[in-house]
Amino acid sequence: MKPLFYEVSDPPLEMTFAIAGGYYSGVVHPGCLFLQTDIPTAPVVRWPYAEPRKFYTLLMLDFDGNATGSWPDAVPSGLNSPVRHWIVGNLSGELLRTTGYLETSTEPKLNDSPSVVQPYRSPRIPMVSDRYAVYLFLQSGPIEFAEITGPVTGFDPNAFLDQYRLASPVAANFFVALYTSVSPFSGKPFNGNDVSTTWHKELGRGQLTPQLDPRI
Repeated sequence: MKPLFYEVSDPPLEMTFAIAGGYYSGVVHPGCLFLQTDIPTAPVVRWPYAEPRKFYTLLMLDFDGNATGSWPDAVPSGLNSPVRHWIVGNLSGELLRTTGYLETSTEPKLNDSPSVVQPYRSPRIPMVSDRYAVYLFLQSGPIEFAEITGPVTGFDPNAFLDQYRLASPVAANFFVALYTSVSPFSGKPFNGNDVSTTWHKELGRGQLTPQLDPRI
């Protein structure tokens, strides 16, 4: 299995956020931008190509955690990377291909319900922006997931995938979350961190667009 990073399947995994305030669309297009304060709750995740009698695992990661710069600059990952933001297993193919999965705090815990291993953790960026990758993996059957303990930072996705025998993702997408000190819809001036010495310093160098991988 190739290492995970920011990637997009063709077609992309479908995701839609309920944007706080409803100022703009919450549909996730590859690499699109959201204000982090506008996506406090989990998106609806849908995959119309899911097989009805199969089960899937959803994984959301931040590989930019605590980076010494910000996307789209070509900067190395930070010391906190990868950061674990969302893990849900035993998602039925029938659910994914129809209404899609939406995590709620009141959803019933039935024998055939999804296994929320890591509840959705919204972006919490101290400055500028991070990218967030979301993957969907096909399971060989129902899985009894163990509780995950410890910090969300420094997560080892490869060890997790190996533990549960999950191969390369069948679908993927990613988005960018942006930190702002003041909502742009308020009409007030920004008073955020001064990152003028690092932000976009290397803009134009390196790979700034996602590569479509025909294998997923």
